[in-house]
Amino acid sequence: MFKSKPPAKRRKMLFKMTATGQAQLMPAVLNAALSARAISAALLFVVAAVAVELVVDEAFYIYNPAVVGNQRVPASDIIAASGIETLHILWLQPESTSRALTLKMSELHSASVGCALPARCTIQVVEREPALEWKQGQTRTWVDAEGMAFPARGQTPAIPVIEVAPEVPALLPGRHVAPELLSAIADLVRVLPDVKTFRYTTGRGFEFADPQGRWPVYVGVGPDMAARVSMWKALAANLASRNVRPRYIDVRYPQAPHYGK
Repeated sequence: MFKSKPPAKRRKMLFKMTATGQAQLMPAVLNAALSARAISAALLFVVAAVAVELVVDEAFYIYNPAVVGNQRVPASDIIAASGIETLHILWLQPESTSRALTLKMSELHSASVGCALPARCTIQVVEREPALEWKQGQTRTWVDAEGMAFPARGQTPAIPVIEVAPEVPALLPGRHVAPELLSAIADLVRVLPDVKTFRYTTGRGFEFADPQGRWPVYVGVGPDMAARVSMWKALAANLASRNVRPRYIDVRYPQAPHYGK
């Protein structure tokens, strides 16, 4: 039978084996650790250098962005409202910038900001189309088919003009014309295509000048504009046949039309 070595000798042998193994492994472990640290330091240096380059390099700052789709609104106004010029490309948030631009400029129906590296940006816009002009004194405001008011730019195109009395609250850009007023205007324009100017007051609603005698015709506000206009035509024809020149014709209530002498 084999005899086990005494505990003291066994501990001495284990100690020698352990000491010898550690002596052999320590240089390799240290070299690996140093290499990993060196690689990490090099990568960190490269990342830091790239970050610094991104921050300081003028090529990554937005200058002279292109504006596409504008016809009446100057590109310089759109760029200024967008706030992206001189902005670093990394700080740009295209979606929020696009939303903010349409809120700042009511004359824009939509806007989209897109960029490519390093900092080539384009602002694509769709302008609102004026459907009528809301004129109060010397202030001209355009309104699109949705009822949105926006600043008038340039000459008035071939659209109806609504001359508004001073007591009517001002229609500011970015606000909407009241739906009942917008509907009444649309009906009047449809049934009276030859009338280009209407007047609006809080007391009598809408009115226009009779093409024959130039006296005012009061049509008010409501959903039955076609019936009111038909009543005006019938009453005007009756008055003309009797050579009567009224001071005004009132068809705000088609069931009870009347005129002033």
